[in-house]
Amino acid sequence: MSLDVLAFGAHPDDVELTVGGTVLALRAQGYTVGIVDMTRGEMGTRGSPEIRAQEATEAARRLGVEQRRNLGLPDGRVTLDDASREAAIRVLREFRPTLVLAPVERDLHPDHGWTGRIVREACFLAGLERWDTGQPRHRPKTVLGYFSHTTVEPDLVIDITQFYEQKKAACLAYASQFHDPDSSELATYISSEGFWDWWEARARSLGQRIGAAFGEGFVHDGPVPVRDPVKQFETFGYYPDTDTNG
Repeated sequence: MSLDVLAFGAHPDDVELTVGGTVLALRAQGYTVGIVDMTRGEMGTRGSPEIRAQEATEAARRLGVEQRRNLGLPDGRVTLDDASREAAIRVLREFRPTLVLAPVERDLHPDHGWTGRIVREACFLAGLERWDTGQPRHRPKTVLGYFSHTTVEPDLVIDITQFYEQKKAACLAYASQFHDPDSSELATYISSEGFWDWWEARARSLGQRIGAAFGEGFVHDGPVPVRDPVKQFETFGYYPDTDTNG
């Protein structure tokens, strides 16, 4: 089946935590969306790959996505090579998205950065007739980069205010990864009590940039086209709506 949007993450839960609100917003507008996880998350400190797979299925249900695929690359060892590019090319040609969401290439976790690089190269190579996978060639129109640990200056911010609580509910499907006072497993950053405070603060900060309660930021390679600047800014401006002498 063809999908309008394909969101790539290095590990199950990456897409939910970073762009889950955008996925929900796109689904609400009628677009078809799929998720591709590069690894099973088998290097994760908490839970297990089997538990994570069950959680990913439930999270996908909560997001309402049409497809979820795991490429089975080695967690903690994701790197740019022919095997990883081929796996990404195959899934791009299978689902034929117009828009791709992928991590930016600079991040604290190397799997995130390598995933971004792999996906960007695969998006180009998937359009080459002579890169033979037995599938028709397909090149997405563009890739929007999102950030995980390392926040970068966004080129655009999507208002996710309406979907913030749904996004958090989808993330909480990964119960094994988050704070549990009764757990005897080793603690991680995302299992700390303060993680959700940081996570919400970033969404609020990005939202504030566009006059919204919550937002998700993206980077784009080059200018983002705007066909109707009046409509684009009719509900947002840099200047507060006060008297002219304010």
